Amino acid sequence: ASLYSPAIYAIDLQPGEIAAPPPGINLIQLNVISSKRGDAYQAKQKVSDATKLVSNQFQLRYIHTFETADLPSVVYVQTPLGYVHPEKALSSVYNKQSGLGDTTMVYAIWPYANKEARQYLAAGAYLTLPTGHYEASNGLINMGANRYSVALQTGYQMPISQNVQWMTAVDAVWFGKNDDYFDFRTPAQQQTLKQDALYTLQTGLAYDVSKQLSLSAAYFYTQGGERVLDGVDVANSTTRLHRYQLSATAQFSFARIMLQYGDDLDTKNGYIEDSRVVLRVMKAF
Repeated sequence: ASLYSPAIYAIDLQPGEIAAPPPGINLIQLNVISSKRGDAYQAKQKVSDATKLVSNQFQLRYIHTFETADLPSVVYVQTPLGYVHPEKALSSVYNKQSGLGDTTMVYAIWPYANKEARQYLAAGAYLTLPTGHYEASNGLINMGANRYSVALQTGYQMPISQNVQWMTAVDAVWFGKNDDYFDFRTPAQQQTLKQDALYTLQTGLAYDVSKQLSLSAAYFYTQGGERVLDGVDVANSTTRLHRYQLSATAQFSFARIMLQYGDDLDTKNGYIEDSRVVLRVMKAF
């Protein structure tokens, strides 16, 4: 089955992120993410209910806003720290992992930003560096992926009423190869892991309850990412995933705080996510 890595899926945009920011702002964002995965699936069929993966991460993000040829722009750098614990039947096959995760750098630009009409079109480029802790014998259950990846994303946001915003985005992730990979079925054989591109469509609505509080709901569909070991396609490794996320964002005098909850609605391969709880705190300085 397709296994797990903290960065295996696509780039989730948060409510309000497609709106262009003013230049000259520096922000620090702390994300605390807790995820639990359970039953294993192959070809949309449940093959085990004796599997469990528990993951917790602390992500620190530095954000700077500026202009590129008079167009709103953003760069940020994000590094995670956390752990992933295989439990139940998985604990006899995989080791617990902890430490730093892979670092991601982002550059985003707004070719179109109409603040009066509240309509925005943004594009972003992502580069993920293999800075995370990686234990080759543990396969894909690691904090780091031991490979580079790049992604491109474009998103659009517009109002559909005075208090409701609609946003949508598409992205593609391309992966470098991992020459230091060991599949648990052939632990004595070093292999080269490659992975096909992964594509995601996301869309959602945000409702402004007041100037200080907003609620949102988002849907994500991800497909692709078939794995290849030493030139041979890995059976049942293609991702086809439907998931959702609910968010509540509150603006305080000292920071902006966002609380999120979501899980997988349906998955073709891998361990289905039973719950994901996220706390995000952002502060300008």
